[in-house]
This record gives sequence, C-alpha cells and structure tokens, in this order.
Amino acid sequence: MPQQDAIEHLETLGYCLIENVISTEKADAMAEKYYQLHQNPENRQFFQDPNAELYQTLFGAVNLDEMCWECIAHPEVLQVVRHFLGDSARLGEACTKWVKPCAPQGGIHSDSTHDLPAHLPETPWMINSIWMITDFTVENGATLVVPFSHNARRRPTQSDIVNIHPVPVCGRRGSVLLWQGGTWHGQGANTTNDQHRMALNIAYYPAWWNLMREGGHQPVFPETYARMPQDLQALVRHKVAKRREDIYEV
Repeated sequence: MPQQDAIEHLETLGYCLIENVISTEKADAMAEKYYQLHQNPENRQFFQDPNAELYQTLFGAVNLDEMCWECIAHPEVLQVVRHFLGDSARLGEACTKWVKPCAPQGGIHSDSTHDLPAHLPETPWMINSIWMITDFTVENGATLVVPFSHNARRRPTQSDIVNIHPVPVCGRRGSVLLWQGGTWHGQGANTTNDQHRMALNIAYYPAWWNLMREGGHQPVFPETYARMPQDLQALVRHKVAKRREDIYEV
C-alpha cells in the first residue's frame, strides 16, 4: 500500500494494513527467536502477566532482539506515524505477543485511555502497530478491529461490545497493521489445535505524551542503546535506563 493510501485508510477507517514490509525469511527468523524468548524462564519477569499461558505479552523486546530494530525504525511505517504524531514521535514500547492454540478472544478496547477523560481527545495520542511475524488468519487469532470506531472518541461500553461486529485483519507474515489509539480492537480467538500466532507490537507516542503512566513498559538498557544506529537512538533516547523504576512511576 503506498504511504498516502495508508495514511488515508488510517485517518478514515482508524486502521490500515501495509503488506510485505519485511521478507518472510526475516519474519520466520524472528518467530523462531521469539518462541525461544517466551519459553525462557528468565524472561517471565518481563511478561505483562507472569502467569499467562495461552496469550502472552513479553515487554522489552528492544533489549532482547536486535532484529526488531529494523521494524521500529522502518521508514515506511515512520512516515505514516509522523503524519499523525509529528516529527518528534517516539517509541512507547516494543513487545512480542504469542497467541497459542485454543486461546480465547481478548476484550475489545481502545489503547492508553484508562485515565483519559470520557470524551477522548480529537488529537491522536498514539499510533499502535502489530507486525505479523507469522501469518494472521481468522482461525489463529488475527487482530480484530472495529472500522470508524476512533470517531466515537470514547471507550467501548459493554453495550457496544455486544452489538459491534469486529473485522479480523488477516495478512501474510512480514506485513504490519497500524491503528489509532482510539480505534476499538482486540485479539482474536485462536480456534485451532496446532497453529501459533506470533506478533511484534510496537507503539508510538507524540513527544508530549507522559510515558511514565504506561504499566509494564521497559527501559532501553544503556548497553543496548550504545549499539543502535542513530535513527533508532533518536526514537528511544527518552527511555534509556538500567532499571524500569528509573524512568517509570510504577
């Protein structure tokens, strides 16, 4: 999808899919690495939920895997992100998400709105993205989105959730889905017995956003930062620290 088309889709529908941004070979290599990272007991401390099994989120991917660096600073994606968030847009977090066979559907929600006013800002406060590290299908839990829902400028209610019809966004590994923070979305159910869905979730915020409010996000370690190319350093220099508590409130 040309970048202007992606911008228009994201503006109008609240989300867009850019296909084949990285090669399937690179996606396969990343998937192999991410399965290993999730199965390493030492990394459970970085899980969003240390007891999670069927649906796992592993924070701090930037410190654990250099392959994700290309995705974070990918020029095709950044062009779209900066259209909405400005030239000073920066990384919020990069995490991996493993949806295992038989994982139930996740809750439909909007991002980073738990302490915002009921009437959400018109100005975009976040562009989120999920890289398809394995193929995304209806059966293995492709991300669900509700088109145009960002225009509601509110969090979904229980009544909304009962009555809406989310759309699964399917795609080939190496593609990336982007959505506005206010777009209602959630993880699809993995209804298979043997298919695993792996993803890399990268969130971007404008420079004025208070990142300290984001629970679970991890700093970029100084030794990691020192190895990064300059374009990536520019996106993460605000969160360089040895410990989470050095830059986050909780």
